[in-house]
Amino acid sequence: MLKKEAVPLYYQLATILRKKILSGELVQGDLLPTEEALVREYGVSRITVRGALSSLGKDGLILRKRGKGTFVAATKIYFDPLKFTGTIEDLSDMGIKTRTEILDFCVTRASQDITDRLNLPEGSPVVRIKRLRLAEDSPYCYVTNYLPLKIGQQIQLRTLRTKPLLKILQDDLGVPLAKAAMTFEATIADSQLAPLLEVLVGDPLLKIERTICDVN
Repeated sequence: MLKKEAVPLYYQLATILRKKILSGELVQGDLLPTEEALVREYGVSRITVRGALSSLGKDGLILRKRGKGTFVAATKIYFDPLKFTGTIEDLSDMGIKTRTEILDFCVTRASQDITDRLNLPEGSPVVRIKRLRLAEDSPYCYVTNYLPLKIGQQIQLRTLRTKPLLKILQDDLGVPLAKAAMTFEATIADSQLAPLLEVLVGDPLLKIERTICDVN
């Protein structure tokens, strides 16, 4: 049963279903319950259910097939990009004023996932950088970077405020970047990200993970 509060019922239901999809509880190809089943399970009207499904459809999380039902869609793609430009450069080229707020710049012990990606021994110290990017003073991107210690310690905070990280690596530190692997994935805003990005908890977000390698 959903709560009768300021947040619309259709939005509450869409958030519940979105979490199930993005957490893996529901996977690509799974058949969603019928509208009638959702009405009974959550104690809402058919209009509320249709509004929730419409929201998920616009986010590309579900596919509705006439006569067959509603299915979970693919939420993740992978590719190997050919260039290393970022959104800061792209927006600047369009004449949009951008700036970056540094939220954290520290040395920390990396998780196994991070050390695996960076080809480092488990538990190695890394430099972690957390930033909020803004365009015309509106937040549009939250970024966390992890760098091997010997590279990260060479980066100066004042330079990072005015220059994209990839250009610092290439131009200032002479790191010859060669290739990158990226994944794009749908996710939702949690209680940490929502206020930073000025959205509601449960709002859909695009999550991008990128691992960059040098010539070695």
